[in-house]
Amino acid sequence: MSKGRRGAHASSALAALLALACQAAAAADFPVSGTLSVNGNSGALPDGGTFGDSTYDAATGVLSAGAFSFPQTTTSFPSDLGTVVVTYRLTQTDTSTGLVDADGTAALTNASLSLNVTHVTISGIPINVGTCVFQPIDIALAGTASATELDLADTGFSIPEVAPSACGGYGDQINQAIAGTNNAIDLVMEGDFTPPAGDDTIFADGFELGAAAR
Repeated sequence: MSKGRRGAHASSALAALLALACQAAAAADFPVSGTLSVNGNSGALPDGGTFGDSTYDAATGVLSAGAFSFPQTTTSFPSDLGTVVVTYRLTQTDTSTGLVDADGTAALTNASLSLNVTHVTISGIPINVGTCVFQPIDIALAGTASATELDLADTGFSIPEVAPSACGGYGDQINQAIAGTNNAIDLVMEGDFTPPAGDDTIFADGFELGAAAR
């Protein structure tokens, strides 16, 4: 191989490495906030939620693979036995990609979530729930995009039941509070998700017209 070819090959390899480095540097954890409604009981998602490690390409509208992660939080609701306080953590067990269209509509590929109940009290009395995990919770988020956020939602998704022996033997009782289809999630993902430019190419008699000819 000549010196010229070796130099060109080295330059191409360096350019490729720099491009990969730039892509890696652009990856981000996008802040996420919103509300989660389980069996009609609605509450705010915990502060500190993110979707990452992901990138958004405004030229194509593609959001690269990432996953939702939320800190542990608590919610409460009334029951026949008194106020029930549930401590749980919501996580995504796979990854999702997204696409923003030129008209600003947006959607993510299906996300599979896990809801891990770690602690329960009823009227202030702690209940030993042991292993208590509701999964898979499959959601299909869709909505709109702008230069400041993605606004996404899904309603009517299912939370499957756990076995009666799960959750410290309280599976049936906790199923009544959590499992079912009366659920909704509304998310705001902060970031610049400017929709890609639309294709305004004009054709006349089968030929593409340049801007100067229009």
